[in-house]
Amino acid sequence: MIIPEILEYLEEADLEDWLTAAFIENESQLPLDHLCTNGGSRSAGRIPDIWMVELTNRTGKLWNGRFNVEFSEERRNGLEAEPKTERQTGELLFTLDTETAEVTFTTDRPSLFGHQDRDDNILLS
Repeated sequence: MIIPEILEYLEEADLEDWLTAAFIENESQLPLDHLCTNGGSRSAGRIPDIWMVELTNRTGKLWNGRFNVEFSEERRNGLEAEPKTERQTGELLFTLDTETAEVTFTTDRPSLFGHQDRDDNILLS
């Protein structure tokens, strides 16, 4: 994901608010399928909730952060006509390149869902 307008706000006290707005505006690009725990996929018909956007490290060119997200996961069981929908909550870790405005995401599955899989790095553009 590339958010060029965010570069204007790097020194602002409300940068995390601007990032929250940018993530909400670009929510279709978030790697939510990687947070699904029941073999399903993110429900495209429901908008995810994003909160607690926090920059955890603002040193150098690459700044790190995280935020919480709640979304709907859809999955089909057997011959059911309608998919089953369940709410999921997860945390996305991200890195913001302060020169290019590129945001890369890391899904933190082990700490949230108890899985032993390693993190998935995802670049969205």
